[in-house]
Amino acid sequence: MQRMKRVRYRGRRPRGGLTAEQVIVAAAAAVLVVLFLTMRVNSQWCGKTCGQQVYEALFVTEDWS
Repeated sequence: MQRMKRVRYRGRRPRGGLTAEQVIVAAAAAVLVVLFLTMRVNSQWCGKTCGQQVYEALFVTEDWS
């Protein structure tokens, strides 16, 4: 009985740092930010808005192969 009071095992303690899910979300957010910034700079270069660029990339070009 005395030994049980000293041990007080409460399961695994959480480790510091990011979890796998948090790393995936952070990576996806970084990719989206880079994509947005690239489209914004390109809109200043060619004169098309970001919406026009997305529309052309998805529907007009139709280069899926």
